[in-house]
Amino acid sequence: MDITNYQSANQIIKDFSSNLISAFSADMFSMAMGLMLLDQTGLSLSFGLSLIMMPLVNLVGLIPIGNLVDNWPHKPLLLGGILVRLVALLIYAGVINQFVGIQKIVPTLAFLAVNYTVQSVMTTTYNASIHELVNPAYVQRLSSLTQAATSFATIFSPIIATSFYSLLGFDTFIWFSVGANVVVLLILLSMKFHVQPRFQSKHSKTQWALFKGGLKYIDSNQFLKYVMSGGVVLNLMAAVFNVGMPFMVVHQLHAGNVVLGVLNSMYALGVLIGNLIISWLPKFQHLAKTLAFAYMAFSMTILAFGFVMVPNISSLTLKIAGGGILLLSGMALAFLNTPMGIYIQQAVPTRLLGRVSATVMTINMASAPVGIVIYSLIFQVYPSWLNFLISGIILLIFTIILGRLMVAEENRRQVHSNAIENIKN
Repeated sequence: MDITNYQSANQIIKDFSSNLISAFSADMFSMAMGLMLLDQTGLSLSFGLSLIMMPLVNLVGLIPIGNLVDNWPHKPLLLGGILVRLVALLIYAGVINQFVGIQKIVPTLAFLAVNYTVQSVMTTTYNASIHELVNPAYVQRLSSLTQAATSFATIFSPIIATSFYSLLGFDTFIWFSVGANVVVLLILLSMKFHVQPRFQSKHSKTQWALFKGGLKYIDSNQFLKYVMSGGVVLNLMAAVFNVGMPFMVVHQLHAGNVVLGVLNSMYALGVLIGNLIISWLPKFQHLAKTLAFAYMAFSMTILAFGFVMVPNISSLTLKIAGGGILLLSGMALAFLNTPMGIYIQQAVPTRLLGRVSATVMTINMASAPVGIVIYSLIFQVYPSWLNFLISGIILLIFTIILGRLMVAEENRRQVHSNAIENIKN
């Protein structure tokens, strides 16, 4: 049965609401957890546990999660994921106060392992089920609004969490997260998944044999390999902002945490604005050129940040110039990440979406911690402006090469598609 425009629009409202509530509560809970661990342990690692656990869980679960998503109905998987998370939250709430000081890391690591496993399953399942929620004309709007909801949560949830943590305490954030997940569960129950007849029993095949189907598809799709390569380099190079900006603003320019917070908010605001723009744009007709332009814009913002952030810069100039650069950087990032996700939704066969999505997500996320480690070392040795300058130049050169390859491949595929269409006619 075809999904009507009315049904698609209705599903988008529910999906956006669900993602906004889920992202907002998760980000607030994560911030409050970091503050609690910092208070109890005094370790700066308290805010880095997620950066360690998330890629590790995704890597371990790459094969079984991709296979699971492609071989089981999606709505029950999403419902089951929320229920497991609720149970984990309730257990965590019951045991966390039984531990003191640095011991609190033990139940927290156990909870994070379960939570990120659930998150990985649900994210992969969601990516594979978009075609069951809306018709093809609404895929771009749904994907962009989903990213917009995440960006909105990134901007405002840390502000709320830090403002109310001292007043409410960590336990309140746990119960708030429980309540938010219950609301998300109810919204999900009301959503209609137009299941396609593609789930088949494949118990005779091993996990690896099943997963190779996704790898073979990736290997056969040259444009997708270019997209994945771009994503890996993007996540690697984006660490220059994650590591370098706080180091430069706080330790070298001595502008303080308030200015850093403003700059981080401008970056997230740029991602939000970019995704809102994408949600109202017509379907991308020239994806390769769009990605190449966005890569170039992101490269230029890295270069500009290194040129603008000079010693003795005033706080006001730093906020205006740096904020403007990061706003554009966030918008460029939106025009990179969201179209990449849309392409995967439109190009990959539905029966392989789980395995392909899991592979792409894991590979991309794995490069981010590597970038953080590399830039953490580099910024301790070389001048910050030089690091930004060289990083921008490297990414710009990569953009030129990758852009030419993507445009050539897109043109080749278009010619091939037109030839087939002419034969049919």
